[in-house]
Amino acid sequence: MIESERLSKLRHDLSNPLSALLAEIQLLLLNESQFDPETLTSLKEIEAMAIRMRGMLRDI
Repeated sequence: MIESERLSKLRHDLSNPLSALLAEIQLLLLNESQFDPETLTSLKEIEAMAIRMRGMLRDI
């Protein structure tokens, strides 16, 4: 497999679960009031990291 094909497969294989993770976090954040401040901060940090990772995958 050539390098560009490997990168394309890696991007695809990582993007799908990352999208699912991001969607679940964003659904949780729709009900922010049900979480304590520490949990809410953690969820927002996870969301930010997932968005950053998605951008990194797009740049590959």
